[in-house]
Amino acid sequence: MNIIGNEIAFKTYSFLKVNETEIKIPEIKGKLYREVGEKNPTEISEFEKIKYGISEDALELNRKFLNYYNFYATKENEEKEDYKLFELDDDYSELFDLHHILAEKNSKLKVVLDYTSCGQDEKFRNSVIKVLAKENSEVEVFVIARDDDKSLVLESIGIYTEDGAKVTLHQYELGAAKLYTNYKCELIGEKSSSIVDSIYFGQKDEYLNMNYDMIHRGKKTESDILVNGALKDKAFKNFKSNLQFIEGAKGAVGSEEEYSILLDDTVHSVSVPLMLAHEDDVVGNHASSAGKLDMEQIFYLMSRGISHEEAEALIVESKFSRAIDALSDEKLREEVWTSVRKIIKRGN
Repeated sequence: MNIIGNEIAFKTYSFLKVNETEIKIPEIKGKLYREVGEKNPTEISEFEKIKYGISEDALELNRKFLNYYNFYATKENEEKEDYKLFELDDDYSELFDLHHILAEKNSKLKVVLDYTSCGQDEKFRNSVIKVLAKENSEVEVFVIARDDDKSLVLESIGIYTEDGAKVTLHQYELGAAKLYTNYKCELIGEKSSSIVDSIYFGQKDEYLNMNYDMIHRGKKTESDILVNGALKDKAFKNFKSNLQFIEGAKGAVGSEEEYSILLDDTVHSVSVPLMLAHEDDVVGNHASSAGKLDMEQIFYLMSRGISHEEAEALIVESKFSRAIDALSDEKLREEVWTSVRKIIKRGN
């Protein structure tokens, strides 16, 4: 079946082919990952206010074939961390996972979701992550995706913030033959905030389709979207972001930035940064750039005895360092760096 997803918030010319994307869903073979966990109806109802997702069809697939569920929660004033590893292989090649993340008042919650895959068979992952951050809470979510080149990945992330809450998302998209990710944050509460600090790296014939939607509704809300990426070989990237200020969001401040390094002439990079303002008393900034490496920087590094390939790698790594260094676990941080360096290496 085919579904339509990642529709842009404000439609533009159809010939640009960025208004939405068609996703070909493979036949579900039943090689499911795990048995589904139990869900508490009270827990579920609290998340119904969050509107999000690649598309309703993608969410319905997750509901229909759901085979992994987890609920992460804090009590008031509590600090908590949780780490989950998901390994897809030829025995468990289909994952439909749902994660509910709830931070109670004045609490701090960190959740790390680590996805890897290997084997000869095609993999299909449809992940749904919903975050509810209550008054003055802090939530940090890490999505580490080291999928192989036989993987189709759908990621739907929805975030809802109450007064003074802060939610930070880090994504490390380092693989997958086809990736579709959708982030939507509703900054409802006054002085609430959300930060996106993510990276991606496309290689071979990989296709990346990313959509970020930051919606300011509350007064004095703040947001920052920063996505750094690199493309090589024949990789294709379609990046869309929307910074939206709803009437009543007085004093809100937001920015959206995406920077893509093009390592080969054969890659394709499409970026559509969008800003919509329905309120006068706001500050919004957006930027997007895509281009080859600065040859002056390359020449300078090579004059210090560094090879062209090493210089290229150093510049890419410098762009990725902020996001990766946010990983507090040293072993996990080094694993992510290893994955990045493996992709950067020429001849792969």
